[in-house]
Amino acid sequence: MKKLLSTLLVSTAVFAGAQAVSADQDVVANTDADIAVAGTLGADNTKPGATIPEGDKDWINVTLPTDAIFYNKTSDIAIKSPTYNLTNNSGCPVKISLDKFTQGASSSTTLPGDFDLNIDVTGDKVASASTSLVKGGTLTATPGELLTLANSVDQHTAADTPSAVGGATKNKGTFTFSGQATATTDLNLAYTLSLKFEAVKF
Repeated sequence: MKKLLSTLLVSTAVFAGAQAVSADQDVVANTDADIAVAGTLGADNTKPGATIPEGDKDWINVTLPTDAIFYNKTSDIAIKSPTYNLTNNSGCPVKISLDKFTQGASSSTTLPGDFDLNIDVTGDKVASASTSLVKGGTLTATPGELLTLANSVDQHTAADTPSAVGGATKNKGTFTFSGQATATTDLNLAYTLSLKFEAVKF
C-alpha cells in the first residue's frame, strides 16, 4: 500500500483572502498618470493577511500523509485502518475533496464479491462523513467535497475570532477507512487516493 496518497491533485482554482480591491482610473486629456504599487517579499501563506493574489495556488499549505493502509483478517470481515491527520497551515480556509480513487498493481485481479471500502472523515465542517470507494468489489468513487478546514488560526471567515497562537483546532481533520470483505487468503491490494484542494474565499 505504499504511496497510496502520493498522487495529489492540487486545484488552481483558489481564492486569497487578502487580495486588495483595485479601483480603475480614467486618463482623459492628460499625458501622465500615477499608479500606487505595493509589494511583499517573503509572503507567508500561513498568515491570513498575506498579500498573495487571489487564484494563486501558493495559498495551499496542507499537511497529510504520503501513505495509508487498511486491512482485515480471515476471521473478521470488518476492515480496519489507522486514523490519519489532515492539517491546514494556510492563512485561509481550505476545502478538501475526493478527486478519484484508482486501482494500481495488485496481487489479485479477483476481489471478494462483498468487498466494500469507504473513506470516513472528521473535522469542524464535514460535507460527507463517509464516502464509498469500492462496493461489491467494484470501484465506486465519485468526485465530491469531503470537508473544509479552517485557516491556521481557526477562522472560516474573517469575522471569526482567531484562536490563540498554537491553539488552533478547527484547522485539523482526520480520515480513516472502513468496510468489509470476506477473505480466505491474503490479497495485497494497491490504490491511489487523489485529493483536490481549494482555498476558500476569506
